[in-house]
Amino acid sequence: MGTLALPIVGCLGEEPTHEEALGGTGGAGHAAALSTASSQEGLQEPTCGYIPCPVIENGNVLTLAGNCATYSTLRIPDGYVLDGAGHFVIALDPPGDHFKGPIARNCGSSAFYMNLRLMLMGLSDVCDTGDDALAGIRFDDATGSVINTQVFNIRQGDGTGGCQEGTGILIRNQDPSSPTRFVGVYGNVLLGYQKAGVVATGNVVVDITNNRLVGSGPIGNVAQSGIQVGLGATGSIVNNLISGHSFTGEGVASGILVYGGPLYGGPLSSDVLIQGNHLFNNDIGVYLSQGNEDQSPPAVLTNNQVVDNVLHSDGVTNGYVYQAGISDLGTGNVIHSNVITGAGYDPATLPGSTFAVDVLAGPVASLAFLNPPRQAFQGLCSGPLIVQTQDANGNLAVPTTTGFNITAAGPASPGIQFHTDPACAGPAVTTLDLANPQAQGRFYFRATTPGSVTVFVWNDALSQAQPQLVLPGLAPLP
Repeated sequence: MGTLALPIVGCLGEEPTHEEALGGTGGAGHAAALSTASSQEGLQEPTCGYIPCPVIENGNVLTLAGNCATYSTLRIPDGYVLDGAGHFVIALDPPGDHFKGPIARNCGSSAFYMNLRLMLMGLSDVCDTGDDALAGIRFDDATGSVINTQVFNIRQGDGTGGCQEGTGILIRNQDPSSPTRFVGVYGNVLLGYQKAGVVATGNVVVDITNNRLVGSGPIGNVAQSGIQVGLGATGSIVNNLISGHSFTGEGVASGILVYGGPLYGGPLSSDVLIQGNHLFNNDIGVYLSQGNEDQSPPAVLTNNQVVDNVLHSDGVTNGYVYQAGISDLGTGNVIHSNVITGAGYDPATLPGSTFAVDVLAGPVASLAFLNPPRQAFQGLCSGPLIVQTQDANGNLAVPTTTGFNITAAGPASPGIQFHTDPACAGPAVTTLDLANPQAQGRFYFRATTPGSVTVFVWNDALSQAQPQLVLPGLAPLP
């Protein structure tokens, strides 16, 4: 097997140049540097397992011994780990045909990947669907993980065509008789994909954490998504950096998309946690799109949570035009404490087309605490108390009267003060204003007397109360 002198991709996950992928030899060195391995040089199992690359086998761990090229999919034996050891696997069009399917996929009910560098190079611009659709890594009805892996150029041709395929990591389990599968996606870099970075559909639970996904937008050939979870899939999407998903045609691209219901011909995706992500310059930062065929909200709770994310858009790049930091079609989704900035999400930029938060909701029906009851030590600042006005289905809804009062009653109420800063260092407050896109107020309390206390938030139209507990102060340490 020929070995490529490929540099390890830099810390920021830059896409390697054509010259780098050829080992710096130029086009003349292509044939010598990229030769496909025979089955004797890799792994060949009689049923499914196939890795046409030099590998070192240690128990159930297969470690690549060098960079390699392949004309067909690597198939990982059931329960095995493929450790790339920082080497590249490059997929090429076979002679007289074009590459189809994923670069790597599972054979059995589990497969694990780590430290890989995967890319497609110089593919023909021929569209495929179904099992032949392009992907970097594909899980079919399998549990597993992808860790510290870089996935480049999962696309047909140069990616400027209209093929609706090309996914960095595809996780799917559509068999209703199959058990729930669990897949973790941690610390990876994905860029140059044609359609989406990570996609999870069906009966799967995913943990997608600490990844970087870079779209190609603004582009007019494909409406991209960074992460898609839908059609029954659930899990968590936490602490990812997702940027550059913008479509100049008649549609929208999204950083994170959660979808399902009759509107998409499949089950709803519920209880998805979306927290701590940084999303920049996407048409829609977080798109919750689950509804009936007539685009009305579903009758059951979807209960997806979008909290503590940072969303920014420099300006209007979508061609539709529709841009929003968070767009919500669902029932009872929880949205609060997100930071949303930039002209692209400012309602004043294009009224009716640009939004910070756009929720399909009914009239305000209640005021709710979004936090559990707090326990705070005497003399110290509490954790945050967060209130929000909502419609009858639990969707956030901005009230007509946005001013609210804060009061307290109970044994610990004498001397209690409320603050809007987490250190309780600023001036005390007695009112809140919920005139913001997330219809929320956030405050803290500090009490001088131990015991129970009930905090009330109210105005002439709405009120809500929550019990809190003030614990005796700790004795000073020697």
